[in-house]
Amino acid sequence: MSITSHYYGRTQNGEEIYQYILENAAGMRVAVIEYGCVLTNIWVKDNTGELRDVALGYSKLEDYELGGVFGAFIGRYANRIEKSRFTLDGKTYELEPNNGPNHLHGTFAKKVYKGSIVDGGLVLRAVSPDGEDGFPGNLELTVRYTLTDENALVLDYTATTDAPTIINLTNHSYFNLEGQSSGSMLEQTLCLNASTFTEGNAETCPTGRILPVAGTPMDFTRAKPIGRDIQAEYSQLQMCGGYDHNFILDKEPGMLALAAVARSEKTGITMETYTTQPGVQLYTSNSLQNDTRPGKTGGIYGRYQGFCLETQHYPCTPSHPEFPSVELRPGEEYHETTIYKFLTE
Repeated sequence: MSITSHYYGRTQNGEEIYQYILENAAGMRVAVIEYGCVLTNIWVKDNTGELRDVALGYSKLEDYELGGVFGAFIGRYANRIEKSRFTLDGKTYELEPNNGPNHLHGTFAKKVYKGSIVDGGLVLRAVSPDGEDGFPGNLELTVRYTLTDENALVLDYTATTDAPTIINLTNHSYFNLEGQSSGSMLEQTLCLNASTFTEGNAETCPTGRILPVAGTPMDFTRAKPIGRDIQAEYSQLQMCGGYDHNFILDKEPGMLALAAVARSEKTGITMETYTTQPGVQLYTSNSLQNDTRPGKTGGIYGRYQGFCLETQHYPCTPSHPEFPSVELRPGEEYHETTIYKFLTE
């Protein structure tokens, strides 16, 4: 794998941002910027040998600053924290509401990271100071991207803290396996290694109930078009306008295992997702039409034009002590891995 870098732009605060290009022996390429650790491009060869960019995104740094979170590193807590507060060791912390009354994702997508090439991979580092977004503890963050010659894009997240805190990190790439400007992805197929999901309330926060997918439109245990059941008369879909749900992966805690397989018959591109995390949020870009900033080729993205597979711990875990813990304490190291592997037939 080779890695090159070049100047990408300057933030509104005057910070220089560089873009790194990772390329493997098979010709697959991935582009990452120091702003938000954003995966700006993922170029994969289709069944004709043509490179297709399968990651939605913007063409300008300004749009990543002011727009959505395409391809970004998400935290300090990916997904929602109910009522924007949590209690840890008897103390309640108030967060900034940014999704109705709830706190969604945090601001790691809008931070500047320092990139360097280390042992054949791209490493990006930053510090989340105590009190940022309301969270306790100074958090030292390391994000590592590696591209193998087998077309596996490996994302490694590590973090340490100097005070008890909570943490949940993910990547928010929007994928379309026919190309980022190709339109709807609803005919692309998806299989999830998940027989249950966390039921959501009207604000998509978990109710605490774990429901089976069998016999419902939530069942992706066998591959089916993503859009087959998306308009079903099923309350969990109707209140979200599509899929925006945490699926519980059928695997041992902490084990790196297959979570999802997505495929386009048109391009022959398959994407396998592996993770150490216990869940994955399937989001079908139900509100993407509200983003009026142009995409990479100038057009405005529409609803259902990309899908997200956000590997994660469960939403609102601090409100549900029965969920896998998201606590991180001094002396411990947070470490999670996600792999997006691409195959073409």
